[in-house]
Amino acid sequence: MSIFKRPTLLLVSLSFLAGLFVLKGYGQSWDEPDIYRYGDYALDVYRYFWQPHDMPNFDTNLDFYGPAFFMLATLLARGLTALIPAWTDINAWHLVCFVTFLIGVHILYLLARRWLNEWSAFGVALLFLTQPLLWGHAFINPKDTPFMVFFMASVYFGLRMTDEQFRPKVQIRWLLLAGILLGMTISFRVLGPLAGLIVISIATVKDWRKAISVSIPYLLIAGITAYLTWPFLWGAPIANYLESLRLMSQFPFDAMVLFNGTLLPPDRIPRLYFPVIFALQSTETLLLLFGFGIMTLALSLRKKENLEPILIFAGWFLLPASAVVLLRSNLYDNARQLYFLFPPMFLVAGFAFEWVFTRLTHQTHRIVFLLLTILPGLIAITRLHPYEYVYYNSLIGGVDGAVRKFETDYWGISFKEAMEYINATAPGGARILILAGPNDIASRYARADLEVVTEETDYSEEKLYDYVLILTRKNVNEGRCKKSETVRTIGRGEAVFTYIKKLGPEGRCK
Repeated sequence: MSIFKRPTLLLVSLSFLAGLFVLKGYGQSWDEPDIYRYGDYALDVYRYFWQPHDMPNFDTNLDFYGPAFFMLATLLARGLTALIPAWTDINAWHLVCFVTFLIGVHILYLLARRWLNEWSAFGVALLFLTQPLLWGHAFINPKDTPFMVFFMASVYFGLRMTDEQFRPKVQIRWLLLAGILLGMTISFRVLGPLAGLIVISIATVKDWRKAISVSIPYLLIAGITAYLTWPFLWGAPIANYLESLRLMSQFPFDAMVLFNGTLLPPDRIPRLYFPVIFALQSTETLLLLFGFGIMTLALSLRKKENLEPILIFAGWFLLPASAVVLLRSNLYDNARQLYFLFPPMFLVAGFAFEWVFTRLTHQTHRIVFLLLTILPGLIAITRLHPYEYVYYNSLIGGVDGAVRKFETDYWGISFKEAMEYINATAPGGARILILAGPNDIASRYARADLEVVTEETDYSEEKLYDYVLILTRKNVNEGRCKKSETVRTIGRGEAVFTYIKKLGPEGRCK
């Protein structure tokens, strides 16, 4: 590729600088406080390694997730805050998560290069990077985005391990790296073993004898790594893992889920929930390239070409996605639990890039085509910042069209901006009631003299307040404080994420 010597490294470097510039605009997401605590907890309980039955339990169901990444992120965040004292732990965690995402961009490029030319692989990485949904989650999501990256890394390095069958000394290094990465992926979510299954399946198709010989040490290293980095397993590894698998396979969630304007129990959402959400939150160009890429791969299947990427797509996307749809798995928060299924969509789109670039031979024409494919994402990222993760495409009319039909700011990151407004306007000692949304995040951003409470945590007799914050998740705003004065809304376009209401002298909602 003549325009860049190392295209994705340049892309990642420029993106890192852009990320530093916008980093402080992102608010803390609803799940982050517990994850920070879980990272601290997991590091602390290593003193119980030889007495696991004395280990205290964590106070949420997070111990059913392995904390490998959370521990690593905790250590890195501590280092960043020590190095830059002006930074909060939120800034540090967001940077660690974003850098993890950028590593994933490069790994996706390396995966694509197994089957595609340099231009097409670069297009895959660029399209992935500029998805508003993924860009927004890259900062605020310490669970689903890093799991997606670790899953990608497990598949890529596992395939590299199987490539080196005729170089034993080199293969040992790849074996150790692939096994450790798979173990950390397992120690992230119980779905992690799927990455190893994909690798072993492809190795079996290539050479079943070699697959058997490499699978045993590969899985052994992965198992040891998972055990060492997941304290929940120490007391009874097999029993506890199976318990985690049983619980997490149902995505435990007992709240209602908003789908097409209707609130439904998570076990009653339509089978189309996942494909509809993914279709509406992907850019139009991704959908077009993905569809064309499927046709291209289907034609090559008749010629028995591209067997490896076809197997990758089947094992990594088609079969898991079909299982989710057919089994009607419990999903919520716009199916963010399934973001690890995104990368194979981009790999398939890469074959559409390949078809185009075999016909666009002039470098300038190729650059123009790449810019056109990422333009919808770049425009949305600019308009929505720092709420890129609420993105919806033109199939539903953008974010404005999704209002009251699908979730927008379901993680409450708009509370940062809401509390900044209250901090600047509220009188000393004001009381703020959180009717809906993450009250601990509101407290985190509140002025020291302000009192932030919920109806459950307010033990005062009068129960009088100066301001009310209402997150619009599940459309709860439609039935609360409707007649009280709205002094500020946080949102984009016609989409409101958080209402700020001033209650006045009466101190009560109307």
